[in-house]
Amino acid sequence: MEPAVFEHGDVHMRAAHGVFELFRRNVVIGSYRALLKWVKVRADARRGGVTRLHFGNIAQLDEPIYASKTRPGRLLVTIEIPTSDEPLYRAHFARLAQLSDRPIGP
Repeated sequence: MEPAVFEHGDVHMRAAHGVFELFRRNVVIGSYRALLKWVKVRADARRGGVTRLHFGNIAQLDEPIYASKTRPGRLLVTIEIPTSDEPLYRAHFARLAQLSDRPIGP
């Protein structure tokens, strides 16, 4: 698999060789690294034009990679993005879902 790289604002995401990595500029604690087939992201729209993306690991292999609702489980890292940017992130996760043969949620 060719590396799939997404950079937007202070967020850098990379998936290569089956490993997903998330980095935020100027944040030492809070990066996230996991096997792509284990990654889950929950999008949580908030007031004030902010959406929180919560990253964690799946509990069941059939879980979608990205959804507004995910099964309960420990979420490891959260980033805040402008709600207007959410479609860009969703498109990136749709690509990662396709590359990893995983569903993307509603």
